[in-house]
Amino acid sequence: MSRPEPSSSQASRNNARIYITGGASGIGFQLAKVYVRAGCAVTLFDIQSTEAAVTELSALSGAIPVRAFVLDVSDAASVREVFDQAAAEAAPDVVIHCAGICMAAPFDEIGDDAYTRLININLLGSRHVAAAVLPHMNAGSHLVFVASMAGLVGCYGYSAYCASKYGVVGLAEVLRIELAAKGIDVSVVCPPEVETPLVVEERKSRPRQTEALKLMAGTLPLEYAVAQIRRGIDRRRFLIIPGKRARGLWFTNKLLPGCLTRRLADFLVKR
Repeated sequence: MSRPEPSSSQASRNNARIYITGGASGIGFQLAKVYVRAGCAVTLFDIQSTEAAVTELSALSGAIPVRAFVLDVSDAASVREVFDQAAAEAAPDVVIHCAGICMAAPFDEIGDDAYTRLININLLGSRHVAAAVLPHMNAGSHLVFVASMAGLVGCYGYSAYCASKYGVVGLAEVLRIELAAKGIDVSVVCPPEVETPLVVEERKSRPRQTEALKLMAGTLPLEYAVAQIRRGIDRRRFLIIPGKRARGLWFTNKLLPGCLTRRLADFLVKR
């Protein structure tokens, strides 16, 4: 079966319907602002309160009313129920899954419950969102996972986070193949560190070795990162890596089978 080619990006249309998980803050909220300003109908999903986000988005000039739903991505049954409810009124053209958590600590300092919780939210949560929303997506629609450079390159203190994000990248790779025949595009976003509330909080306690390794990919301002993410989504790229330094790290790691980046990582950790 041949794959339908979209005549233009769904996200570029003024009437595009955009679902964003983790939309109350950080990358998700900044993406919501970009799409609302473009005239898109945005629906937010978050376990946090979305009241402030909806108020700010609704105040933007020409904004279409913004919907919001409480969503715990770690609860598969609840995720299905919430997406069924949202899609009953308006099914999505683009789904951007941003919800996730981060934790930076040496492997032997992460307890069973903390490790399991992170995997449940980041990896299984991605699975639950995809399983719940795909029945409501038609040919020409687009499913986007926000993973991390930590899903492409290992980092000290990220044993749980890297495991979850490598899994998200793998999930996206498989869904890209499986959904091609249905005309549904899949993308995975792997940003380096981005200035968000999540990162600000993480910096308070993460190991110095983690801090050093972050230098390899760099840190991006939120608006700059989101502008590049939006461009990649509009162009329907599969792998979206915002930031020249991050793309260089990925390319070097791919070109030299990890040899150079592993040596550099070892050097930075031992400093």
